[in-house]
Amino acid sequence: MASRVEISHLCKQSLESAKVGTGPTELQNGTDFYKYMFGNYPDLRVYFKGAQTFTPEDVQKSDRFQKQGQRILLACHILANTFSDEMTFKAYARETVNRHRQFKMDPALWHAFFTVFAFFTVFVGYLSTKTQLDDTMKKAWADLGKEFGDECLDHLKNLGLPH
Repeated sequence: MASRVEISHLCKQSLESAKVGTGPTELQNGTDFYKYMFGNYPDLRVYFKGAQTFTPEDVQKSDRFQKQGQRILLACHILANTFSDEMTFKAYARETVNRHRQFKMDPALWHAFFTVFAFFTVFVGYLSTKTQLDDTMKKAWADLGKEFGDECLDHLKNLGLPH
């Protein structure tokens, strides 16, 4: 495995084409993530109450997904920027769990959506529509995603919640 600093650098480099912000390009970046997910991974739509039948075209017209797109991109930027600081990275993972507890999410969702096997696979696929990703960058995101997912599941266990 590459060092934490190298992984952080590679992930940040890949995010240059998926910036967050208030301009039209940045707002579209977030919407594009959900358009990509809803178009390529329709089985994940079930996790979005009221949008289970949305198409990518519906996502494009949705203020909800424009806002959510900015939140998800911001989270990925935070993860990439904090990965080299293990304490902060893991604290952010735990905080992510804490923010989502109110939704009483099925623990399988953490496995299915937030771990390397789904969310980061979807995210890397989305990034590949924005920029050229080499195998080293994809591996960096896989390593980051695995550690994020592991910390989330450990936190659920430590809270005495289903995991």
